Amino acid sequence: MASGLGGGWQMSFSTRLHTGQSQVFRMGHIVNVLQMSGEELNEHLLQAARDNPLLVVRQRRRTAVHAGTARGQIEAAQADTPTSLYDHVLRDLAGLIAHGGPLERLVLALVEEIEPSGWLGRPVAEIAADLSISVDLVEKGLDLVQKRVTPAGLFARDLADCLRLQLVDQDLWDAETDIMLRHLGVLEQGDARALAAATGLAKETVARHLKRLRQLDPKPGARFSTDLTLSREPDVRVEAQGDGWIAIVKSAFETQVSVLPEVSGDSSPELKQALMQACALKQALDLRQNALKQIMRYMLDVQGDYFRDGLEALHPLTQATIAQKTGFHLSTVSRVLNGLLIEGPHGIVEARTLCAHSASHAAQNCPSKPKVLSRLRAALRAECAAHPLSDQDLTDLLGAEGLAVSRRVVAKYRLELGFAPLARRRLRA
Repeated sequence: MASGLGGGWQMSFSTRLHTGQSQVFRMGHIVNVLQMSGEELNEHLLQAARDNPLLVVRQRRRTAVHAGTARGQIEAAQADTPTSLYDHVLRDLAGLIAHGGPLERLVLALVEEIEPSGWLGRPVAEIAADLSISVDLVEKGLDLVQKRVTPAGLFARDLADCLRLQLVDQDLWDAETDIMLRHLGVLEQGDARALAAATGLAKETVARHLKRLRQLDPKPGARFSTDLTLSREPDVRVEAQGDGWIAIVKSAFETQVSVLPEVSGDSSPELKQALMQACALKQALDLRQNALKQIMRYMLDVQGDYFRDGLEALHPLTQATIAQKTGFHLSTVSRVLNGLLIEGPHGIVEARTLCAHSASHAAQNCPSKPKVLSRLRAALRAECAAHPLSDQDLTDLLGAEGLAVSRRVVAKYRLELGFAPLARRRLRA
């Protein structure tokens, strides 16, 4: 009797242990798949199809991927190559993000602010205010990111900072270079002679440093500016439905889990393990698709006007807001949107295009930056050459259209659009 009880207890314990291990394995799969970018997920699926005999992975509109084929090897190699600036920096900073907690939140916030040029799109003080942390803490985090990421110059605050980071990386930073960069703006108004007068350096010294500066890359992020919209099919198609919009999610892969007749109670442990892994991966993929659908549903609620009226109708939206509203972690939202292509009435765009910053982070209910830029460009192009509009005139004009922004923001965006100040535009008339 005792032996029977002991055997039953051991069987029960073994069953519970196996169930617990299976659940932990499945949760690990789910977390990993949710945090993968699209390219990383593709690579993961291709590798899984090679290793697991019960897992059949079929690419959309293509033949099945078989282990060891040349096509599979080529696509696996392509998956190792970053397809965008965001993809690249997320890979470079994966070690910092893996720390979790405040550091992960800060790094992801900095990644969200990076512009195609590789520079930060906003001042550190504004980023700190959004995160409700001190400017000093953001500065320290930014310094850590700048040292970790490659190439040098990414996450620069401005042109001078971008050049400084590259000079430091090449061990070329010195006191004379520091003086040169502090007066870099003089070059916009004059030449090397004016720069020599402003810095107090000899003309030969200025000429030598200028030659070195011209060999640097002022926009290191531009080398990653491949147009994904031309390289592959979109992941999501947005179509009108009644007064709203629906998102039709296309999976890059169709994943099937095949259970062979040999899989039974008498099957080998290896075959049972393969089945468990195949099922866990399928479940993780289903949950990822569900996350994508929820995120897209919320983005369509916010950006419905964009799909009807175009870029200038974008509303302010951040990934942090998406995470808060959908309940997913910010890193999950960032990964899901990374490299995601959306096809709508206005063509194919990257999902991050829909995450438009507001024109002013200090004001409530502020219009999106694309909308303000669009209207400001139209107003400047239509102005009378003999009587150009001042920044205050432009501010009042935008305000009359319901776009409440400050004169400082108008001046900043006017320069960004390439329009000179009022006095210079009047001289050209």
